[in-house]
Amino acid sequence: MDTFQTILLFVFAIVFFVIFNKMFRITYFGIKGMATVFIICLLISAAVVNWGFTFVANHYGWIIAAVAVILVLVALGKRGSQSDETKSDEQPS
Repeated sequence: MDTFQTILLFVFAIVFFVIFNKMFRITYFGIKGMATVFIICLLISAAVVNWGFTFVANHYGWIIAAVAVILVLVALGKRGSQSDETKSDEQPS
């Protein structure tokens, strides 16, 4: 793992830890339980980061195409909403 993946691993682990604790309202009696849960969150986040980077590395062409299509659709949507606003401004009420 490189540095960027390691940083993402810890960010995801903290996010998973916070979400897990808020979902189940866990009360810890000592550091051992908290450390165990955080290590499990680290393992889960390592899997997510590793599989995510592997997926992106193997399917980058499809991802670029999907992002390009989404950006085109957003641009067309914004342009359409701006033309609707100008049409409503031109019509007297």
